Amino acid sequence: MILLPAIDLMGGRVVRLRMGDFDSRTTYSDEPAGVAAFFGAAGAGRIHVVDLDGARAGRPVNLEAIKAIAATGVPFEVGGGLRRIQDVAEVLAMGAGWAVLGTAAVERLELVAEACRLFPGRVICSIDARGGEVAVKGWEQGTGLKAGEVARRVRLLGVTVVEYTDVSRDGTFAGVDAAGAAQLQADAGVQVVASGGVASLDDIRACRAAGLAGLIVGKAIYEGRIDLGAALRLASQGG
Repeated sequence: MILLPAIDLMGGRVVRLRMGDFDSRTTYSDEPAGVAAFFGAAGAGRIHVVDLDGARAGRPVNLEAIKAIAATGVPFEVGGGLRRIQDVAEVLAMGAGWAVLGTAAVERLELVAEACRLFPGRVICSIDARGGEVAVKGWEQGTGLKAGEVARRVRLLGVTVVEYTDVSRDGTFAGVDAAGAAQLQADAGVQVVASGGVASLDDIRACRAAGLAGLIVGKAIYEGRIDLGAALRLASQGG
């Protein structure tokens, strides 16, 4: 199982939101590249980067920060505001290994299909749900769709990995929804990376036991609740 430490960007800074609320954020660093380098030195094989400003604007915004992260040489994926094929191509050209499509997975299936065709194996879909309903545009807008429905749609277009976040848990230390993520994985036939609510190494154990493909961890690292090195070893080896 892969463990991805997260870098969420707003105004060029590293921040974390609570339950997807843009008005409830904590800033952890003014140097995203420094955080990325720290994660890489700890042994992270991939970093999860989200352009929160981009998610609201509908286009990538924190491009300088993304370039700086790329310059560290640590493999990373990036999402947030990728709603045109030009945006996908741009972040991949900057050095991202993978592009994460969120709103497009609901509203722009033709974009998902084109991205999978042009960049096979490098497209991930993010499915964020609040109260069972998929949310888009920076988690601010409901869709009336269930996570399983969206996952099955994108699987048919060539997506093999989805990242599932229970928004109501995100940033709360309430524990990850490993069971819900595992159910999604079984129902949709895709690999699922869970996110939201991670509080301790027990969440990593739960995701491993559930057979998930991976887990994204953010605030628990920044707040010192999880030692990143120990978490990476546990995720990869089960020790």
